[in-house]
Formats: sequence, structure tokens, C-alpha cells
Amino acid sequence: MIIEGEYHFVHEILALLKPGDYVLDLGSRTGSFPALATCAKILRLDLNPGPTPNHVQGDATRLPFRSGSVAAVIANHSFEHIDSLDDCLVEIRRVLRPSCAFLYVAVPDSTTVSDRIYRWLSHGGGHVNPIDNAEVFAARLKQSTGLELAATRTLHTSFAFANRLGPVRWSRRINLLGGGYEWGLRQASIMARLSDAWFGTRWSVYGWAFYLGRMYKPDETASTNVCIRCGAGHVSEWLLAAGVVRQGWFSNYFTCPACGASNGFTRDAIRPGE
Repeated sequence: MIIEGEYHFVHEILALLKPGDYVLDLGSRTGSFPALATCAKILRLDLNPGPTPNHVQGDATRLPFRSGSVAAVIANHSFEHIDSLDDCLVEIRRVLRPSCAFLYVAVPDSTTVSDRIYRWLSHGGGHVNPIDNAEVFAARLKQSTGLELAATRTLHTSFAFANRLGPVRWSRRINLLGGGYEWGLRQASIMARLSDAWFGTRWSVYGWAFYLGRMYKPDETASTNVCIRCGAGHVSEWLLAAGVVRQGWFSNYFTCPACGASNGFTRDAIRPGE
């Protein structure tokens, strides 16, 4: 369930945990982040059975854990799928320890082009909670959990969910969007980023990540260069410093450090004429 590279951002909470702490990966399927990303004990909860030894089959609105037993909850693209979200938030507050607890939430913005395409391809995709305002949703999280908001980060897309090499086998609708071939996704991703920079659109935006709990303010820099194959997001200046950006015939491109795919490159703060 690692989507659009969000697990790269989760480490900012995971790094605060200690051996013996429990971190709940909520609605995670096979996992929202690598096991080696934390020294804490991982509990991966999902409605369906899972193959991992630390998987717990259960309902997010009736968590099978003791009150105050969890140090952090990671909800990576799960809240949009939960029917009774208010009940889930009550349960999260119950199981989080009363002091020094953390919550990470990543959700799609239901008004974006990317999320609309995803829901069209997947006949809804199981999204039962449309979230369309970051400030309103952050306030809801704060009120329900009692945690302070540390940061909000905008998440970007490369339309990697439509990649024909990915795990999802779409219906024939995908053929109306170029068939999910990487050359098409590469061009769509570049054009979306340039449109956002030049005309103020939000075509490359996917959603938001929220960090709650008492912590040093995480970096809110948006990683707009998202890989079309694995979905990992990278800050443009980091890609330049890493030496993975190359000059092409028509535009620059970068080789994804995570999977080796070729992607179009744009600066995160590009302006007309730069």
C-alpha cells in the first residue's frame, strides 16, 4: 500500500519512536512503510487477512488494542476508505498513549484531477469520505484526537497508480488514457507540473499529509518530482545534488533512485522564463 512515496515522509515520525514502542499501521494491507524504517514494534491492521507475521485483522472503528498502548498511528491513505471515520478517530485517541503520541495521516484531495481519474478508473475506488479542505480536515483531526497539528504537506502525483507495470489491472477504461504506458504518464506528469507553475492550476496535486503530536516542525517542502513507476517523491534540489538529473533533447529528466525509472524533471519552484 505504499502510495506516491509517502513512506519517505513517515520517517519523520518513526524516527521519534524508541525500541519497545508500538506503532499502528492502520488500514495498511501489506504495509505502508518498510519494517526497517523504525526500531518500534509494528502492528499492521486491516479488515482483510495479511501475509505478514505482525498483521492484525480487525476493524478500525473497534481497535483490538488496550487503551494508551500505542505510541504512534500511521494512517496512509486509509481514512478515505473508512465508513465511520468519527468512530475511528475516537478509537485512535483511546489507543494512543496519553503523552508524547504521534499521528500521521495522508489523504487524497477529492477535488483534484488525479483523484477524479483514480475514482473513474476504479469505479469509485472505495473512497467513501471525500476530503476537499486541508484546514477543515486538520481541525477535525485535532479536535478528535486531542493532538496538536505540527505540519501539513501537499502531496503530488505522477499518475503512477495507472502504470500498466504496477500491481493493479485496470479495466478497458485505461485505454482511453493512453493505456498506462510510461511514456504517456511521463508526459502527463511534466505537463501537470508546468501548468501548476505557470498558470496556478493544481493538476499535479494529489492530496495532503498531516503530522500531529509534539514534535519539531517537519519540513513542508512539496516533492513535485514523483516517479511514474514506484510513486516515490523527490525534492528537485536533492535530485540535482545527487547527480541523477540529465539533459535530454526536449527537457531534463531524472533516474529514480528508488526504482531506476526515467522521469521528466522540473524544479519545485519553477517560474516562467527560468
